[in-house]
Amino acid sequence: MARKPDLRTYAERKARRPIASCESCGQQYRRIRPSHRWCSRACSNKHKLNAGPRGGLSPSAKERQRLYWQEKNRRRRAAKRGGVSEPYTLLGIAERDRTRCGLCGGRVAMKQKVPHPKAPTIDHIVPVSEGGDDTRANVQLAHFRCNSVKGARGCQQLALIG
Repeated sequence: MARKPDLRTYAERKARRPIASCESCGQQYRRIRPSHRWCSRACSNKHKLNAGPRGGLSPSAKERQRLYWQEKNRRRRAAKRGGVSEPYTLLGIAERDRTRCGLCGGRVAMKQKVPHPKAPTIDHIVPVSEGGDDTRANVQLAHFRCNSVKGARGCQQLALIG
C-alpha cells in the first residue's frame, strides 16, 4: 500500500515540532528528533569540542568516553566467561581501600597515569579468566606494577612466585 504524500508546507511541518530547551545555551528551539539536545551546530560543538582550531574532544569528554569504554569492556569480558558484573569506579574502589595497594600495602599515587609504576589500577582478586566475577567484592586497588607482576594469577599463586 502506497503512502500518501505529505501536502503540508515546510512551515506547517516545522510548526508541529515540539519545543525544547538547548542544553548548552538554554535557548528555546523546535526539536527535529527526540535525540536532539542543542539548538544549533555551534552549541553542539561548544559542548563537545575544544575551542582550539583543530577541534577534538575536550578533556572531560575524553575522560567520560574512556570510562564508558572501560566499564563496557569489563562487562563484556565478565559476560563472555559467564560471570556476574556490577558497576563500580576506580575512585569508588580507591576510597573504599583508602588508597592502599591490596597486593603490597603501599600508598597508591592517585594522580599518576598508567604506565607509571605507582599508578592506580583495578585488580581482580580472583581473575575473570579464572572464573571470578566483576563485582566490588572481587576487586581491589593496586599499583600498576604490582598488578602487572600478578597478571592473571590468583593471590595464592603470587605468593609461590614472589
